Amino acid sequence: MIEPFANNHQSMQIGELVIENQEDKIIIYGDMELTLDASGYQQAHQLHKLTTEIMQAFQTRDFSRDIPHNLYSNNEVKSKENDDQSGKNIDNPFL
Repeated sequence: MIEPFANNHQSMQIGELVIENQEDKIIIYGDMELTLDASGYQQAHQLHKLTTEIMQAFQTRDFSRDIPHNLYSNNEVKSKENDDQSGKNIDNPFL
């Protein structure tokens, strides 16, 4: 299990769902099929535990209150600064 927002190097996988941890964001991508069996229960339990820990991280930082809009803007700028492709134009390979 990752420690949400604690570092830039943890990742985990639940089924085909990939969760990447960063200090300013958590990236989730992929697919997840929750089947009505023991495997589906296990995956649902892991997802529940992860989302609970993410919510606790927000509450620890007191984000449970109304947040001024400019705080979201600051995080968006910070995330773009950390982006590996920041400022690069990449040719579309499908054109």
